[in-house]
Amino acid sequence: MKILRKTKIKQVITENSKSHIISKFNKRIDRLTNEIDQLQFEKKKMIYQKRSDAQRIEQRFAEEEKKRQQRIDWARKQIEQIETLPLGSEVVEGEVEEVIELEVGDRWDDAMGERSILIKDGEIIKIDR
Repeated sequence: MKILRKTKIKQVITENSKSHIISKFNKRIDRLTNEIDQLQFEKKKMIYQKRSDAQRIEQRFAEEEKKRQQRIDWARKQIEQIETLPLGSEVVEGEVEEVIELEVGDRWDDAMGERSILIKDGEIIKIDR
């Protein structure tokens, strides 16, 4: 029988990986900032066109802007944390689903135990089973 299980992806922090991770967060911040700018433009446009109550428009757009600003703040905190990590540290970057084969007699704990893939500068250096 085949089943899916989650496997953690861990990254060893190097100068390259640090700059790559920080770059990804900065791109996310830029995208969210652009979204906020676009929301503000759309809000002004709707208020100018008087499509509905200005107060309701303001409120609705303020909520969306707040959500994006919270994500920007979170990304900035992540950058601060990444910058303080010592080289050689391992951080969990995400998870993938893996297909495993189970047979009668297999040990459940062995099959479902924590597994991880360790990556250093884009190269898999270890697979824990």
